[in-house]
Amino acid sequence: MTRDAPADAKHPVSTRQALALRLPPAAGDLTGFPVWHVHGGTTLFRVTTVGFGPWWFSSDGAGRFDLAPPRGTCYLADDEMGALLEVLGPVAIVSADWAKRFSVWQLGLPDQCSAADTTVRPARGFGVTAELATVTPYDLPQRWAAAFAAAGYQGVRYRVRHDPGGSRALALFGAAGERKRWPRGRCQDVDDEVLERLADQTGLRIAVIPDAADLGELLD
Repeated sequence: MTRDAPADAKHPVSTRQALALRLPPAAGDLTGFPVWHVHGGTTLFRVTTVGFGPWWFSSDGAGRFDLAPPRGTCYLADDEMGALLEVLGPVAIVSADWAKRFSVWQLGLPDQCSAADTTVRPARGFGVTAELATVTPYDLPQRWAAAFAAAGYQGVRYRVRHDPGGSRALALFGAAGERKRWPRGRCQDVDDEVLERLADQTGLRIAVIPDAADLGELLD
């Protein structure tokens, strides 16, 4: 006859399925948190709606690591595909007409930055799990962002939620609003060339919408 394992040796399924990420520690307890030192001039990428500048620091709570006013957060990815995938989110089929509303910016970071690096294993000892970059809604990540800012970190290094390849990004802290005088780098519209690279690298489907000539007799 097989005896049951002791109660303290059992791990109910419910505990494995529960969110492991908890509230952040006090700012003073974040001393020694891993740091990603970013040099000024480091190239980062951002996707915006056409006609808008790249250096916008959000404070309305719509972003994962938004700080509350009067501070805000600007989201930048390490590479072009990571920036695009974050904007696309769960979208799996993209039309060229829809994509034309976006621009990809290649930007040089104006100043050096010391960001809390949540992508390395030593962050686990402070209570961080990979859920920080995936959990919704954003209440917990925003609490962590506020704690990092209070501890003196200038941003958060995190993994891009919608990129299974594990690309990384920087949530840069600063005063809320736009930096119109910061260098704008190079801007490219999301055109057919960009969409082709997106499809090749990610497997996302590009929808072809026929024009009137292609429809032919269907319009008669």
